[in-house]
Amino acid sequence: MAGEQVESHGSGSGYAHTYATLPHIALAILTYWIAATAYSLLTAPAIPISIPWMGYGKGWIAALRNYLAVSQSKGWMLAGYDKYSRRGDAFVLPPTLGMYPEVVVPRSIMQWMFDQPDNVLSVSAAHYDILQGSYCFVKPIILKDPYHEHVVHRNLLRNLNFILPEIAQEVPSAVTNIYGTDTEQWKTINVMDSFMEMIPGITNRMLVGPALCHKRKYLDAVTGFTTDVVRGQAFMLIVPKALHPIVGTLISLPGKYHYWLSSRFTLPVIKQRISDITKKDAGDPDYKDWTEPKDFFTWIYRTAQAEGRHDEMQPERIAKRILPLNFASIHTTSLTGYEAIVEILNAGPDVVRQLREEVYRITQEEGGCTRAGLTRMYRLDSAIRESQRLSPIALTFNHRKVVAKEGIVLPDGTHIKQGTIISCPWMSMASDTEIYDKPGEYDPFRYSRPREAYEAMTPEEKAKVNSLKLKQGGMVTTSIQHLAFGHGRHACPGRFFVSHELKMILSYMLLNYDFKPLSEKPKKIWVIRHLIPLPAKIEVRRRKSPWTPADG
Repeated sequence: MAGEQVESHGSGSGYAHTYATLPHIALAILTYWIAATAYSLLTAPAIPISIPWMGYGKGWIAALRNYLAVSQSKGWMLAGYDKYSRRGDAFVLPPTLGMYPEVVVPRSIMQWMFDQPDNVLSVSAAHYDILQGSYCFVKPIILKDPYHEHVVHRNLLRNLNFILPEIAQEVPSAVTNIYGTDTEQWKTINVMDSFMEMIPGITNRMLVGPALCHKRKYLDAVTGFTTDVVRGQAFMLIVPKALHPIVGTLISLPGKYHYWLSSRFTLPVIKQRISDITKKDAGDPDYKDWTEPKDFFTWIYRTAQAEGRHDEMQPERIAKRILPLNFASIHTTSLTGYEAIVEILNAGPDVVRQLREEVYRITQEEGGCTRAGLTRMYRLDSAIRESQRLSPIALTFNHRKVVAKEGIVLPDGTHIKQGTIISCPWMSMASDTEIYDKPGEYDPFRYSRPREAYEAMTPEEKAKVNSLKLKQGGMVTTSIQHLAFGHGRHACPGRFFVSHELKMILSYMLLNYDFKPLSEKPKKIWVIRHLIPLPAKIEVRRRKSPWTPADG
């Protein structure tokens, strides 16, 4: 009995000691977190005092208020654009949470920025920092040396004529599997989820070919990886940089796991492809009639072979290169598709009818969704481009990092130190009344009206028109005024594929499904510097037969 009392007393002391220790541990963690955050702020690249700061200014208290102001960046951006950019001056978008302070340059010097060499202003270095390249892409080299982008630049456009017919085969089943075949009952669809389901399989037909693009476990792995990157990047924002090596190691584990899952499918195919190419090149008679597939596996191996990049010819490296391409393709394309279909349906039935008429007419003339026909779908092209303008996914685009040791001098004489991030004010430009008429409205045919008017002209009338300027209104055409795909030599290399892919998907949906009008436009929120679309649902029903002009 006495022993039991002593044992009970001792146990109670242990629990009391534990509970007394927990607040101390929590306080120690909080203190270290605050100290590490302060260290991160103090060691950030110094920005010249001549460049004005938005937000709460500089200094300890202001820095803390900026750090916590997760919903203020959009307001700061608009105010900075009106106050400084319009008169040709740069301004600083202050760091919120763990984001970098950005020097936002005015439109007047953007072309100068795009013209700077990569050893002065680096795109890849900026992406490496912003996307947490040290931790989120399996190996740091994948973003430090984005060779996959170079391969896509070299190979995608020249192979589009081969790729697009294969994509056209994928679209009907990809849409039907999600939107359904019921011609009687309406079906409720989560728009973003539907595109996140469709895009991976369609895109991977181009990346890895038909053998893998239908394997659910492979698609789940690469889609899971893209989600890992988004989550990891977001989480690392709240982690002080002094803790990145520790926390980043843990954050990298889900991405490495999904790479391992995907590599179980990709590595055997890659190794077989290398073996086939090697035998073909050696003149093996068994490979006399073998034709190498036109997918990313072949592109990267052949490009690396021609350029002497033996490190990029290794199966494991090729398997890792697939991941950032999926990341870039899945989320951004899905967001673009989401915005396009929501804006089109919100614009009303007359807009839907005009788009259907164009799609029907051109597919009848071309015998399907051909490259030439897709290029002629000016209205659909314009509707997608306009949704990009009205709902940019971020406040700033075209990020560059100053990598030159001596820094860089802006055209106005301001010296910017090495390590500074520079960007362009795309969101503010997209809503600028000096650039666009009624920029706050969705005008689906803003870019197509001049092009359709040109097509209706006589040869004599066309000779008097600058046709090149008209073509600059196309979805894939980049310019100082439209930065959705970037601009200059580092513009998105996959934009030609994305444009055709989305037009194929939307064309099929418009002809084969009816849509209930939206009761209200889905809400969106800005969190720090990014636009977050809230869940949007639409009601669809399969048509008994594809739409024709007789349906009205």
